[in-house]
Amino acid sequence: MYWVTVLLESVICKLQVPPLSAMMWRSLAFALMAMAGLLLCANAMAAENPDFTETHEFLHVVIDGKPYRLDSLVVKKSEAKGPLPVALITHGTALSISENRAKSVENFSWRARDMAARGWLAVVVIRRGYGRSDGPFLKDTCEKPHIKLDLEAAADDLQAVIDVLKKRPDVDSSRIIAMGDSMGGATAVALGARNPAGLVGVVSVSGGLHLNCAGWEDKLVETYRAYGATSHVPNLWLYAKNDEYFGPAVVDRMQTAFIEGGANLSLKEIDPFQKEGHGLFLGGGVQWLDKLDYFLQYNHLPTWSYDDASNIQKRLNIGSRWLRFAQQYLSAPVSKIMSFSPSTRRAFYMYDGTMDFVAGRAAAISRCEKAKITDCRIVMENNRWVGPATQ
Repeated sequence: MYWVTVLLESVICKLQVPPLSAMMWRSLAFALMAMAGLLLCANAMAAENPDFTETHEFLHVVIDGKPYRLDSLVVKKSEAKGPLPVALITHGTALSISENRAKSVENFSWRARDMAARGWLAVVVIRRGYGRSDGPFLKDTCEKPHIKLDLEAAADDLQAVIDVLKKRPDVDSSRIIAMGDSMGGATAVALGARNPAGLVGVVSVSGGLHLNCAGWEDKLVETYRAYGATSHVPNLWLYAKNDEYFGPAVVDRMQTAFIEGGANLSLKEIDPFQKEGHGLFLGGGVQWLDKLDYFLQYNHLPTWSYDDASNIQKRLNIGSRWLRFAQQYLSAPVSKIMSFSPSTRRAFYMYDGTMDFVAGRAAAISRCEKAKITDCRIVMENNRWVGPATQ
C-alpha cells in the first residue's frame, strides 16, 4: 500500500486538490490498486499469449440519446496490420440478477482468440445491465413477457458498438459479423434483421430467449418469423441436440418461421454435447468451429485456407492422407500445440482453452510418446510455425 500512497500524494500535489479524508484516501487507493491489477492481468495475458494483442476497456456508446459505458475485450493477432474485419461477440442471459451482474469478458476470451487467429478483430461486449457495463438489468415477468422488445434493446447495444468501432483506424467497417450464445445469439439474429451497413454474417450458437412462462415458444417463433421477413444477412445457427432450453422441436419451428420470408440460413445440429448441450459456445469449440470455418469460407470471409493446410502438410513432408489432419488442427480452438516425429512422419496435437504453452507442449509431447515414439518435437503453437524450416 505504501507505493500506492506515495503515488497518490504525488498526483494530488501536482493537481493541488484539497486535503482528502481517510475514507477518500482508501477509495482512491483501492481504485488505483484495481487499475494496477488490470494492467498486471493484461501484461500476464500478453505474456501467455504471444500470438495476440488484447485490450480490456470500456466502450463509450450512445443509445437513444443517452451515454453508456459497455465493458469490452478487443483481441487481434499480434502481427496484424491494416484495417481488420470485426467479429462482435456477445453473451447470453442467466436466471438470476447476481449471475448476470457477474458476466465478464474474460469468460469469452478464448472464443475471441479463436476469431483473432482467423484474421478478425474480435470484440467481446457486455451489454447494458450486465457485468461492469452501465445500465439497469431489465427482467421479464410472465405477466408481460417481452421477447422481441428485449432482443431489440440488446441489438441496440450491438449497433451502438458498431457505430463506435467504425471510427477506429484498425477496423474494416465493410466486413462485420455478429455472434453469440443463447440470448447473445438471438441478439445477433435481431441485429441481422436490420441489415445494418457492413454486417456480412450472423453466427448464433444455442440462440434464443427462454422464459419460464407458458407459451414462450410461440412468442419466440413469432419473433423469429418477423426477423426472417426482413433479414438478408447470411445466418449460421448451431444447436446441440441435447440443448435443454432449445431442443430440436422448437429449433425446427424457429427455422421454419425464419426462412418463410426467404432469409438466408444454414442450420447445423451438433451431436449431444456433455450432459446438457446449452453450453456449446464456450465449452464445445472443437464441436462447431469447423462448421464456422465452412460458413466463413463459403461466404468469402477470413479464416484459414486450404493452402494453409497444404503448407503444413508440405512442411512436415507427410502424405496426402494427413491433409485432413492439418485442416482439423487449423479449425481446433486455441490454445493448441502440434508435435511431430521425423522418424515416423507422424504428427499429434493437443488443444485446451485453459492451458498455457508450457502445459500444452508437455501434453503434445506426452501424446506422441504414448505412441512409443522417442524423437517428438514441437512444430506449431496455435497457427504459428515454430519447428525447423524443413524436416
